[in-house]
Amino acid sequence: MRPPFFAQKLLKWFAGKADLEDIQGDLDEVYGLNLEQSGKLKADIKYWIQVISLLFSYGLKKRKSKAAYSPFYHKNSIAMLKNYFKIAFRNFSKHKLFTSLNMLGLALGMSICLLALSISVAIYQSDSWQENKERIFQINTYVSDQEDSRTFASTFYAMGDYLEDQYPFVEKAITIRPGFTPEINHHGNKMEFQGYFTEQSFLDVFSFKLIKGNQQTALTSPSSIILTQEVAETLFRDEDPIGKSLETDYGVLNVTGVMENPKQTHLYFQVLCSIDNHPQMASRNAANEWVDFKWNYVYVLLDEAKSEDNLEQALAQTTTHAASFNPEKEIELEFINLEGVVPRWNISQAIGIGWDEPSMIFFLTVGLLVLLPAVFNYTNMSIARALKRAKEIGIRKVAGAEKHQIKAQFIVETILLSVIALAGSLVLLYPMKQEFLGMIIGGDMLDTTPNPGQIITFLIFSILVGLLAGLFPAQYFSRLNPIQTMKGEIKNGKSNVSGFKKGLFVFQFFLSLVFVIGVAAMARQHTYVLNTNHGFQSENILSIPFEKIEKQVAINELSNHPDVKAITTASSLPGVSISGFADVTSNDQDTIRVNEVFIGNKFIENMGMELKWGESESLAESNQNEERVLVNEQFIESMKVFNIQKDTLRFTLADGTNCRIVGILKDFNYEPLNELISPLMMRYSIENSQYALLTVSSSNIKRTINELESIWKGIDQEINFHASFLEDDIEDAYWFLRVQMKFFGVLSTLAITISCLGLLGMVTYTTENRTKEIAVRKIMGASNYSLYYLLTKDFLKLIMISALIAIPVSYLFYDKVLLYFLIRYGTGLGFLEIFGSVLFLFLVGLSSIYWQTSKVTKANPATKLRYE
Repeated sequence: MRPPFFAQKLLKWFAGKADLEDIQGDLDEVYGLNLEQSGKLKADIKYWIQVISLLFSYGLKKRKSKAAYSPFYHKNSIAMLKNYFKIAFRNFSKHKLFTSLNMLGLALGMSICLLALSISVAIYQSDSWQENKERIFQINTYVSDQEDSRTFASTFYAMGDYLEDQYPFVEKAITIRPGFTPEINHHGNKMEFQGYFTEQSFLDVFSFKLIKGNQQTALTSPSSIILTQEVAETLFRDEDPIGKSLETDYGVLNVTGVMENPKQTHLYFQVLCSIDNHPQMASRNAANEWVDFKWNYVYVLLDEAKSEDNLEQALAQTTTHAASFNPEKEIELEFINLEGVVPRWNISQAIGIGWDEPSMIFFLTVGLLVLLPAVFNYTNMSIARALKRAKEIGIRKVAGAEKHQIKAQFIVETILLSVIALAGSLVLLYPMKQEFLGMIIGGDMLDTTPNPGQIITFLIFSILVGLLAGLFPAQYFSRLNPIQTMKGEIKNGKSNVSGFKKGLFVFQFFLSLVFVIGVAAMARQHTYVLNTNHGFQSENILSIPFEKIEKQVAINELSNHPDVKAITTASSLPGVSISGFADVTSNDQDTIRVNEVFIGNKFIENMGMELKWGESESLAESNQNEERVLVNEQFIESMKVFNIQKDTLRFTLADGTNCRIVGILKDFNYEPLNELISPLMMRYSIENSQYALLTVSSSNIKRTINELESIWKGIDQEINFHASFLEDDIEDAYWFLRVQMKFFGVLSTLAITISCLGLLGMVTYTTENRTKEIAVRKIMGASNYSLYYLLTKDFLKLIMISALIAIPVSYLFYDKVLLYFLIRYGTGLGFLEIFGSVLFLFLVGLSSIYWQTSKVTKANPATKLRYE
């Protein structure tokens, strides 16, 4: 029986360098006697008591103090640190190739991490510059019903006015509604901008400053619009925009202010408009003010003398009031301070820049995954040079160096190397940051300009990377036996590290292959969505926005062109998006929300859509008592849950319009393939249509478009003519796939480059150590082919193992997770993408190996054996 393990460890840890051999022997002897006389339990208890008493004994303290002094070195840490740096630079200059490979690998790996860090820091600092940040709170709404339970960043339409009226400690309440996307016609150019509908209190509560205009009255008029500085320069260049009128699809708006370009805020806008101009403000329904809560955002500014507790009590009371209007739902009003709005873990319908914590954690994790191969490169190459460094370590240990000094030497080397690599990664950071911010919506709102705090963060990060990279080599070399190392042996007495080395190598190429497969998967999805049949005809369809032209006149005139074979209209472009919806009830009680599209004559026939039942010709024959509509199969399926007893082909809209279904369309993707097929209703209305869809057949399409523009200008010269092919519009709708391709392309390039640098270093060192062996083999008649095989077989086996691990992992991640959420109706991950990626990885690996091994196999063997 052995004494208690943890008691032994405690005593050894506390004693440190003190010699405990005699004490430990006495304790073990007494333990054996107690074990025979009293049994194990009592012997263990007595052993613990003896150990604890020794911890406070004078004798052990005296031994520790004596052991702390060593005659082999003095305690001048500054001099010792200088020595560490001197040896580090000496090793760098002596092994230039390995130093360069490690430095380049760390610079590449750190660059993506620095990108993630700089963006994360910017997001976490959102709105930290606001003067009233501690007193501003966003009101959120938790809603739970039979279908779902979620917290929304939005809240009820009546919330802002109610809180301001009922609770005096609420100084101001701001209501913000997104969806202000005016198309501005300016000097013949049509430009679209993103913005919000809001009220004057927006400028009173938030610290956004106007460069021009009156801060106290800029949003009081319903026709007012505020431009950011960037938009003002785009529209007016050197002119003063204040007082100028802009013709938009919301009517004529007057510029009342120019604002500094917003930075470091979760709100994303280019223009602001008075909320009185919101389409729903003219038809406000008091019955829906405490029912509708989506896409309506409320911020409150509290009195300086009041605290969050007051707001919490007020929202608890308001929750009871709101719940009375929603008896079938569980309602709870919540609040969050302005600085905590982003990032959030689980929030629906977030306003502005939609950064959430899962996305940021994923981004940081990806950065670390790219960095790890660079760290492993250093570890692998350090261990590969173990024989040469081991002799150095052996001599230093014989001269009196202790373990912690050996560890310090290696850690100082890696930290120094990492800090030097930081300079290279900063050079790579700027173009990467510009490219990445250009890919994300609202990227221009983030202020990632380098500042002292950010530089310090980067420096600390590089030091941590150095610690991580140097930890294992330092631990490994400090444990080497000096006698064995002087003999040329590099075992540490416990185990050889070749298995660990191979594991790191496999992980590097595993990660590279996962990223390469990601690029191939995104490329295939992009090709598929552009070539698959969405359920309608898209070839040779020209789309022209109506804007404010007389629609029927435009249809008649354009249809007279000989190259126009057919013409119809729609309120939304098929395959791109659906901009409208309607509330439908079929039993006078239950309501479902369905997508709504207005179409013109022959839309179904011209677009090649398939009717499962009924006909579409009679849509235009609707009358005041009944409107005829088309629906898709999903619409019918959604209606089945209501168990309707009367005619299932009739229903009523929220505005009281009676409808009758005259045709059922086979389900098709009116929206992009990343959106689920939802209930859809098509109504006949040229007046509500926004696009003319022309089926054209022309041998000279450029000439045809010019002639169509001439016809358009003949109708109204003031209205701009914009024509694009529907296929191009659909391709633009899949911009997110192009972003993913670019993102995974950058990651795979970095990962492969770093892995190949590590492979090159390993091959270089292996071939250097085997040059004499290769020379002897060549003299004995070995062919270049056999030598290539000899030098590459072990590396190729490791790449094969990494491929065998990466293939199932990639399939599960891309096919079952990422692609499922990214593109709902895609093809998933196929064999060709996997096979092509594996082949590509092998070719890259073989190229790296061949480049170095060819030097050795082609060298003159007599040169290598000249001094033997």
